[in-house]
Amino acid sequence: MPVAALLAISSAHADSLIQSLNRVDNSLNKVQNTIHSTQNTIRDGQNKIDNTQRAIGEIQDGTYVEKRVENKVLQQKRRAVNGLINKSSNAIRKVTNTY
Repeated sequence: MPVAALLAISSAHADSLIQSLNRVDNSLNKVQNTIHSTQNTIRDGQNKIDNTQRAIGEIQDGTYVEKRVENKVLQQKRRAVNGLINKSSNAIRKVTNTY
C-alpha cells in the first residue's frame, strides 16, 4: 500500500510539473511572438526611413521623377512578361489537359 500511495503522489507531482512547464512554454512563446512583432515593426520603420531618405536624395539630385518613371516602366514590363508566361502556360495546359 505505501508503494501505491507513493506512486500516486509522484504521479500527481509529475502532472503538476508538466502543467507548470506548459504554462512556462506558453509564456515563452508569447514573449517570442512579441519580440518578433517588435522586430518587424522596427524593420518596417527603418524601411520607411530609408525610402524617405532615398527619395529626398533623389529630389535633391533632380532624379526623383526619372527614377519613379523607370520603376513604373520596369513594373509594367514585368507584368507584361508574367502575363505572357501565364497565358502560354495556360495554353499548354489546355492542349495537354494537365492542370
